Amino acid sequence: MKLNSIYITLACGIITFSACTKSNSTDSSNNNTNGNNTPGRSDLLEAGKWQVITNTVTTIYKGKDTTIDMYALTDECDKDDFIIFASNGTATVDENTNKCADDQQIENFTWALLNNDTKLALVDSNPDTVDIVELTATEMKLKMTKPNSSGVETTMAQTLKNIK
Repeated sequence: MKLNSIYITLACGIITFSACTKSNSTDSSNNNTNGNNTPGRSDLLEAGKWQVITNTVTTIYKGKDTTIDMYALTDECDKDDFIIFASNGTATVDENTNKCADDQQIENFTWALLNNDTKLALVDSNPDTVDIVELTATEMKLKMTKPNSSGVETTMAQTLKNIK
């Protein structure tokens, strides 16, 4: 899968629906264990392989809230892809066993937690930042609301499971 198409999946269609933005980094000293032996958000991200299981885009179309199930529109060869977040701020997307014909097996990008670990920055040729709605050892929910290229507010929501 091409790296830009990862962000269609990972950032819920952001390439299609909005322009790029940049965010300022915050101190990452509280990314790991928080002093009471519970894992911090970076620990949770780094502990496994993350695979998209839901992906929706909601926007106003012809005066009505309209939600599109982007996961249902995803090619089967992309549905088994997974992401590995490394502790050095790099990440890889692996095509897994059902590889799409024109895609590289492995794509690389960088990542960072921002704003007291409430946002996840994904950095490649099309950098963007998503809100971390929920992050546990088994599930991650991401969300981003931005205007699309026509100025209409669009909300992208995605759930990933940890397949370790």
